[in-house]
Amino acid sequence: MRVENKRAKFPTEARLHSHSEFQAVLNGKILSRGIFFSVKAADPVCAIKKSQSNSRLGLVFSKKFAHKAVVRNLIKRIIRESFRKNRHIMPINDYVVRLHSKITITSLIEIKKIAAIEINNHFYKISRCKTY
Repeated sequence: MRVENKRAKFPTEARLHSHSEFQAVLNGKILSRGIFFSVKAADPVCAIKKSQSNSRLGLVFSKKFAHKAVVRNLIKRIIRESFRKNRHIMPINDYVVRLHSKITITSLIEIKKIAAIEINNHFYKISRCKTY
């Protein structure tokens, strides 16, 4: 008897891929800004494709703010997981999460806790917005 591995995945249709998709969002407005992250959204009138049925996420992280790849990858995993869990309650749009402050915390456990709390607050705030 074979047991299937049913893992929750972050599908490719939930990601921003091209430069033009990122530019459309980065030209939009900031919906939420915190200690480390800012979340931008595309203008909902012109950016959403008619066939798009789900929200999509893009991540912009610079070595300037998080020197180690381990830290950048940890934060990206946390953000993707939070977005995967919350995207069904968020308005359908394209979002970009950008790191805008330097990560000075040395413990990965502390980084994980702080990043999870902050990004969940951002996504909750966005889900409560009726229009933006």
